[in-house]
Order: sequence, then C-alpha cells, then structure tokens
Amino acid sequence: MNEPHAPFSTHVLGEPQKQQDFTSHLPASHRTKQDHIITPQAEANFLGEELLVNRLNSVQDWLWLCGRPMPPRPLHYQVVLSREITVTESPELHLLWSNHRIFLKPMPSWLLDPVFWKSHILQDNNLSRCARGFLYSYIALIAYPSDFRLAQEKGLVPSYLTWDGWKCVVNEVLQNHDMAMVNPRYWYGELRLSRLNKVYRLKGFVFRGYSKAGSHAVYGDLIADNFGILASILGYVVIVLTSLQVGLGVDKLSGNAAFTNFSYGFTVFSIIAPVIAVVGIFLVVLAMFINNWVATKKYEERRFKEIGVEPYWRNKHGNAPATSLTTSDKSYSALSSTQGGV
Repeated sequence: MNEPHAPFSTHVLGEPQKQQDFTSHLPASHRTKQDHIITPQAEANFLGEELLVNRLNSVQDWLWLCGRPMPPRPLHYQVVLSREITVTESPELHLLWSNHRIFLKPMPSWLLDPVFWKSHILQDNNLSRCARGFLYSYIALIAYPSDFRLAQEKGLVPSYLTWDGWKCVVNEVLQNHDMAMVNPRYWYGELRLSRLNKVYRLKGFVFRGYSKAGSHAVYGDLIADNFGILASILGYVVIVLTSLQVGLGVDKLSGNAAFTNFSYGFTVFSIIAPVIAVVGIFLVVLAMFINNWVATKKYEERRFKEIGVEPYWRNKHGNAPATSLTTSDKSYSALSSTQGGV
C-alpha cells in the first residue's frame, strides 16, 4: 500500500530546513471547546478544531437542500453576487452564505507546508481528508489574479505567498486530485445558512439551529420580523374580506348558501387567527428566552467550577471566600501548564 503523501511538494513558505519549528505558523492563543485560553500547539485537538467539520458531516444526507455538489465559485464572482466576504476562523462556517455575506476561513500558513502535512496531518485519515477538501476549496476560490488580490486584501492567504507560488501549488494538487480522498462536506461548495438552520431545527435543535451567525441578534428583531410577516398576511386577509363584503351586496351571491357560509367562516377566522398568531409568536420567543436563560445559568455554574472561582457577591456574608482548586481545576492547571495556558 502506498504511503500517504502531501498533495503538493512545493515549498512556497521557504526552505524546508527553516520550517521545522512550526510555532510561527500558529495563532497567538487558542480557545478550547471548554472556553479555556491556551497557547496553541500543533497537536490533534488543535488541528481538529481548525479543520474537522463533524457538525456538517452529521447532516451530510441533507446538504443537497442547502447547496449544489459543485466547487465554490471564485472570489470575484462572490463580489459580482454582492456578497460581502466575512472572515471566520471556524471550519464549520467556511463557505456558508447568508444575507449577502459569505463566510470564509483564512488559509492557515501551515496548510501550505508539505513538511507540516507529513509530520502532523497525514497520520490521521479524517484530518487529512478535511485538509485536502479545505485546500481544494481555495483552489476553486482563487482562480484568477483578481481572486488572489481579493484574498490578500481580506487576509485569506499568508501575506508572503506569491501568485507564482500559488499557481505551483494548484498545479501539483490538481494533477493527482481525487474527490474520493476529500471529506464529503467538500463535495458541496457554498451552502445556504438559512436552510442549514432549518435542517438542524428539524434534527432536534429547535431553538438554536446550526449557527446564529445568520439569525437575529436580539429578541426585538425576531419579533419585528415575525410581525412583519403577520402584517403581510393580514393585508391579504383584508383584501379577501373586502371582496366578500362586495360579493354579499350582489343579489346572485348573497342568495348563494355556500358563498354565505364561506363568508361567515372566513370572517370568524380573520378575527381569531391574528390573536392566535400573536400569542404563538410571544410563546415561541418566551420559550427561546427560557431555554437560553437555563443554558446560560448551567454554563455559568460549570464554568466557575472549572476555573476554580466562586461568585462572592452571592455569598451571604458578602466576603470573598478563599478559593481552592478542585480536582478538575488541578487537571486543567496541569493541562494549561503543559500547553502554555494562561
């Protein structure tokens, strides 16, 4: 069996002997899934959070509702579509679009280093497939010099990457590219975030959906949008009621029992339905508020325990208690010291 190899061998970041210390490629700090801030290391957990798209893979069978199985269109075409390029560091938001915005994760410099591929990526098949897919997405995004200039302006590629160097990488990757070696998420290009939110709500995440990046920031906006839809529906109802009133003034229709019964039923409906809709909107908003409140309180309690502090302002005596690290806190301290945590 052939040993896995990097999709390219060109050293666009410099000579390989100068790239053995990969810390220059990594960010200054990294937030873990537990919301601890640590100094990043080129290890499995960090690389997994930088590349894996498990949430999208969990709804892989539904992605056809959110986009087409085609490579993403180039950056210049995104501008033609009046889409603002919004930078995100989350791979789960990469290539998602909503409300004239498209979210793009910048190309990590270590992903352009074949030595880094060999030492940190190729050993993990899932990580390798995601890395190949992410790199392939940028090959589609940056096709022309105009795309490359846009990428540099938005900080999507390392500042020291040249157009000639990028062309060499693209040429090598496409020579032996195989979509079977790419994570299935990248079989699809741009995905519509609003539809992805609906898919996630159908899968059980009713209140949160997939991401809040394309949803309402405050409850007032949510209420305003829903009342806007309700007002549009009521406008049509008013038109129908006016037509029914005119119809009842016509002898031929006023004597029609079916038309009279329909007019009666629709009139009652037009009175009751708006009340039900308004109550329904407020119940949904109330349920979302309670759900978020409970989740926030649970998170606060767990977070305080993890970082080894107590909310002294809730203490009956009003004194700041002497805190001591619990077993879990000591474990976190050990983790931080080994990973350069703060």
